Amino acid sequence: MPMQTICPYCGNTIITVTSHVPGVLSWLLCMGLFVFGCALGCCFIPFCVKSLLDVKHSCPVCQHELFCHHRL
Repeated sequence: MPMQTICPYCGNTIITVTSHVPGVLSWLLCMGLFVFGCALGCCFIPFCVKSLLDVKHSCPVCQHELFCHHRL
């Protein structure tokens, strides 16, 4: 969820912009699926499920990354 905060870089009161990025959990699940025989593309499923991806919060004004919520 986006959150309201004051950006420490530009000093503006903002509502963060969130984006989902692959993290450690996604890569571990991908490698685990590949090892257990899902080599024909099924191992990439963790990159399509938003609840398995990390969430990056950034400032909409200066584009700096403020926080990253890691799933693992």
